[in-house]
Amino acid sequence: MNRKVFIFDLDGTLLNSKEQMSERTINAIKKIYEKGSFIIIASGRMYKSTKVVINKYLPFLNEIPIVSYNGAYVVSHSGEVVFESDIDKKLAIDIIKEAKKEKIHVQTYINDDLIADDDNNEIKGYAKHSGVDYKIVNDLEDYILKNKYGPTKILTISDEKRLDFFQKNMQAKYNNELNIVRSFNIYLDFLNKDSSKGIALKKLSNIYNFDLKNAYIFGDSENDISMLVLSNNSYAMDNASNHVKNSAKFIAPSSDEEGVALIIEKILSSDFGN
Repeated sequence: MNRKVFIFDLDGTLLNSKEQMSERTINAIKKIYEKGSFIIIASGRMYKSTKVVINKYLPFLNEIPIVSYNGAYVVSHSGEVVFESDIDKKLAIDIIKEAKKEKIHVQTYINDDLIADDDNNEIKGYAKHSGVDYKIVNDLEDYILKNKYGPTKILTISDEKRLDFFQKNMQAKYNNELNIVRSFNIYLDFLNKDSSKGIALKKLSNIYNFDLKNAYIFGDSENDISMLVLSNNSYAMDNASNHVKNSAKFIAPSSDEEGVALIIEKILSSDFGN
């Protein structure tokens, strides 16, 4: 593939701190799309939630590959599922028990549905943030046991300090069995060990025949590190932590400063000859 490749995270990257995408950012993406660039959205969000954002702000990107659930559910430009993975049911139940023991909210995702057994402020706030509905069941562990498939992802939600402690403990116990990564300061994700944004993009690069080293990749959170390290043209947003910034080749202005748009405009003026 000779076209330029652009890969974007959503929250904290294309979306600002108000969870909105500016007109300048939309127009910048539209310009590179109209010039024939190949675009991929790579998000920690559910697939349906990722589609909500694309349909709202970038409806012209109706036929692009989408990486959702941090790489656990990957869909081609034509809507075909090219990769999906789930968490072993026993491991999932272990994580849920660990979270409940620490009085940390826990929710899970099966068949692109958001499911919990406590109808609290955390899941209400998350559903509003994601633009999706949710399902409350009597017992989350029992629901998983009776389901045909394991969860695509488990998400725990708490204050930043408590999640720091919880993440450290969970990584000490389960790091060889699960991919445990922050997607927000207050969100800690648990995924199949073979799922990450980086792994998903490697699969897509083979399918679409492009070189990840030359792709323009933008992200801001810990869950973006696996893809930022793959490119010589990777950009961490200025609102990212130092840990994330150290994994990228360059730093872009923050999402509130329309950093993605600013970088795209520079690329357009130099590489595209405008």
